[in-house]
Amino acid sequence: MSNPALIAQLKQFSPFNTLDDQYVQQVADHSKIITEEKGKLLFRRGKKADSRYYLLEGTVDLVGANFATESVVAGDERASQTLTDTSPTQVSAVAKSEVKLLMVEADFLDLALVWSQATPEEEEEANLTAPLAKSDLFSNDDPLSGLNLSKAHVEVEESHGDWMSGLFSSLLFSRVPPAHIRQLFTCFEAIEVKAGQNIVKEGETGDYFYVIDRGQAQVKNVTGQVNVKLETGQYFGEEALVAETPRNATVTMLTDGLLMRLGKEDFTKLLHEPVQKTLSFSEYEQAKDKCVLLDVRMPLEFRFQHMEGSKNIPLSSLRNRFYELDTDTQYAIADNAGRRSQLAAYLLCQAGYDAWILQNSEETYEANSATQQRAG
Repeated sequence: MSNPALIAQLKQFSPFNTLDDQYVQQVADHSKIITEEKGKLLFRRGKKADSRYYLLEGTVDLVGANFATESVVAGDERASQTLTDTSPTQVSAVAKSEVKLLMVEADFLDLALVWSQATPEEEEEANLTAPLAKSDLFSNDDPLSGLNLSKAHVEVEESHGDWMSGLFSSLLFSRVPPAHIRQLFTCFEAIEVKAGQNIVKEGETGDYFYVIDRGQAQVKNVTGQVNVKLETGQYFGEEALVAETPRNATVTMLTDGLLMRLGKEDFTKLLHEPVQKTLSFSEYEQAKDKCVLLDVRMPLEFRFQHMEGSKNIPLSSLRNRFYELDTDTQYAIADNAGRRSQLAAYLLCQAGYDAWILQNSEETYEANSATQQRAG
């Protein structure tokens, strides 16, 4: 059971003040309050950060490149943010007085942020996974032509084939190499399901990606923000696999039906990795005149630290802001949001945008800025 006092402490800070209580309670179970004496080195620049630190009482100096120092005083606006949000850390932190700190496990916080912000809107979810008519799918250049389904897990006499239409209708699927497509369909497994059966449950670990071949399902979460009906040819379960987060909703069958499922390992190897592209900082520097840099963290995180020229579109509002983006433009997603960056890139590719993950974005940017300052 979470400590109510600890939850109240968390709610003083960003991003917890924007999260529903259920997520804050989860984070509280992975947090603790510590005190440190004056002069204590809290963490050192360039080291892996397993925790995020929030200042409850006292003053902390953050020492960066060239010994540039920023003082953070409890209660100030700057103190509403974590003292460092990168790993390795870009600054060292020294207690300038006796301090009280809130420590949160960094990896679990990353999970909680993705879980809480990856909430699909009903209309957009339906549009992204709406199936095509078979006449639109099986053309002369059908990549499945010649595929020997007798070698697949799929029971041909049971399957209607509409699940294939659902996958091919996705703009994301068009990016999968033809060689992977043939292998992909041999890895699906057909499972009979009953009305009222929970296929995935909110909060559980993701293990499969599902496509509905026959039947209807309802997607709901505990907050009521998600209430989506899925039909034949639509799919679900991929977001937890992409971001390696708990399921963010429960999917329940409304009717008896048949599902095609793909295991996490096969999904990652055949459907996710082939379309997830990365960009080094040097490659970005060469292409940045033709590339838009996106930062998918929350506004307050962005305001305190971000790469010059980046555009802030939080993951939680990304789907609602697709209209601001251009399918003819290349987008680089700064990886400073951790799993949120991975999921954002996936969602953009799924919607037909050319999206890349900019690796080591903030660390390299800060290092280059420090080098330029020394040269100046």
